[in-house]
Amino acid sequence: MKLPSLIVCTAAAIISCQTQPYPVSTPIRFAFPTIAFEGSYAPRLTVDDVRQIVVIAKSRSDILKPVDKIMIEQPNRATVKTGNPQQTGDPVSSFEVRKEQGRWHLIEKSLYTTRETIITS
Repeated sequence: MKLPSLIVCTAAAIISCQTQPYPVSTPIRFAFPTIAFEGSYAPRLTVDDVRQIVVIAKSRSDILKPVDKIMIEQPNRATVKTGNPQQTGDPVSSFEVRKEQGRWHLIEKSLYTTRETIITS
């Protein structure tokens, strides 16, 4: 009798760890399944917002591909991580974007590329 309860509790704990605290809309999830989203304003992002941010990254040769994460803590500003690092030492790019009059723009001074440090425990 206790085993089914344990299985249900374990499954619920695993699922809750995998869900994002600020989920994005289903259309964004389908259009951009490999991008992680964080931040309290992530639910307000639209497919067009994400598309514009991805285009910024794709159009610049000095930004590594692909876009991995968009972190948005303000409605008109986001931090973007790119490069898909797999191990410590892999290169990763980071930059900020700002939304003005419905369009996202790169904040040039924010762009940098470094080596990723991946901590495993």
